[in-house]
Amino acid sequence: MNDAEHPTKHPAKYLTLLILSLMLFACSSSIKYIPVYHSPDAAHIQKILPVNSLSIQYLGVGGQLFSFGQHAIMTAPSITNPHFLLLGPFMPIKANTDMIDHYLPDVSNVESILVGHAHYDHLMDVPYIMQTKAKKAQIYGSKTMVHSIAPAIEKPRLHALNDSMAVLKTPGQWYYNQSKTIRFMAIKSDHAPHIMGINFMTGTYEEDLESLPWHAFGWKEGQTLAYLIDFLGSQEEILHRVYYQDSASQQPLGLLPDLAAKDQKQVDIAIITPASFSQVDNYPESIMNNTQARHFILGHWEDFFDNQEKETQRFVRSVSSSDFFKRFENALPQNSNWTMPLLYNTQYFAPHGKILTLDQ
Repeated sequence: MNDAEHPTKHPAKYLTLLILSLMLFACSSSIKYIPVYHSPDAAHIQKILPVNSLSIQYLGVGGQLFSFGQHAIMTAPSITNPHFLLLGPFMPIKANTDMIDHYLPDVSNVESILVGHAHYDHLMDVPYIMQTKAKKAQIYGSKTMVHSIAPAIEKPRLHALNDSMAVLKTPGQWYYNQSKTIRFMAIKSDHAPHIMGINFMTGTYEEDLESLPWHAFGWKEGQTLAYLIDFLGSQEEILHRVYYQDSASQQPLGLLPDLAAKDQKQVDIAIITPASFSQVDNYPESIMNNTQARHFILGHWEDFFDNQEKETQRFVRSVSSSDFFKRFENALPQNSNWTMPLLYNTQYFAPHGKILTLDQ
């Protein structure tokens, strides 16, 4: 345990944060009247999949598993999902390895893990996953992400993108997998406040920790990132372009940079989140207008506190689903579609954003 993170060092600060946390996680809402996406029958969908199709499996919170041929890339999942009453700074939490073993699909071929920000619900499960499930994966995110999990993961597998991310209109650096079938670019974004303009668990780490954070407030946010992810053909042509973020952002942060002519392509799939959307201006409209995606996927939509074994999922807490969908549907570009997948359900796409169903 790092002394600087011990709650007794700042009792008033942590008590205030605990009280505010309890206010934040007060209520969730039903998804009874929201159309949710269910996976088609896997055996039947395989018969109509075109060459170079892309599958995207929702792993909960910010987690998405992208499979493209024999290659895969993943965004950081959260499966442990402790009850919110266990999230105070006095409450120790850690990855639930039994739950991860049970729910996480096969990720042994994942080459890269992308982390949007370093809060516990995006990063706490990742060290165990890298140690036991995705043993070959490299991980990319902020410097704070690297410092947070450095006690558990070998240095060569940790990559900080603060100095290579796109910033506003200026493009960042592309990172490729070994076979050059997948590439990605980090985009400087930010994390919407949780409630009443207050953002919990902010801050950064400037050096490696001695041990993994032991309570929720020890998982500091760091620099929040969005990502542009391209899936490439044999001539390095862009077959699928995905925009991804795991937190609502205040424009202009999170918007696409001005890419070089050879890198320009319409976004096929944009993954955005309803969580805390009302705490920033013009969200989700800013991202929807900017990306003009052919298909939008809603991630980080569920009430993720102690939810894994519940029969019915509920909508994320402290968010009005009716307000979100009214604004979301009004901003939906003409001829664009959207889905809100249930946990662990998989979507299938032909190149250039066409979702595949058994009705076709």
